[in-house]
Amino acid sequence: MSITELMQKIEASSKTRTDSERRTLLRKAHIIDKDGYYDSRYFSAETVAKDRAKKQKVS
Repeated sequence: MSITELMQKIEASSKTRTDSERRTLLRKAHIIDKDGYYDSRYFSAETVAKDRAKKQKVS
């Protein structure tokens, strides 16, 4: 499979993905933690703190 075919496949599947499926993928990729914030193991403390502060203001 070429990179072009792979990108087309990814784009097509992303259009039908639900929000909960997106969150599940982000958790599996260790982008976000179980609470929905950036994963502190892979992002700087500053980035995690900004993310938490931003979400606290919205809630």
